[in-house]
Amino acid sequence: SDPIEDDEGSSSSGVFGVHSSPRGKMAYKFGWNITQGFCARNGLDLIVRSHQAKKQGLGFDVMHNESLMRVFSARDYENHHNDCAILSVTNSEEGDGNEKDGVLTVRPQVLSSISRG
Repeated sequence: SDPIEDDEGSSSSGVFGVHSSPRGKMAYKFGWNITQGFCARNGLDLIVRSHQAKKQGLGFDVMHNESLMRVFSARDYENHHNDCAILSVTNSEEGDGNEKDGVLTVRPQVLSSISRG
């Protein structure tokens, strides 16, 4: 399944829910309301998903009102000239002075494409 990009699903386009995907019958596209509903039902603030390269991509995307993060860890995948990223996940108390128990800080670290000219 693929998230509907924030620019695709902006309030002006009114894209909500689950839709068929151009990737075939076993894949679906889903809107921000699906992500946020899933998070609310399961007590989550963030979903991290991986393995979706974007041409000229940054290696990560923050989407759906900051409740979904996509990360891709293979740079220049299939000649897409994309950056790659990893996520650094730490307890908030280790890094930013936030004293809340159980709160994690998630920060992307990007490695730039070597084929982009």
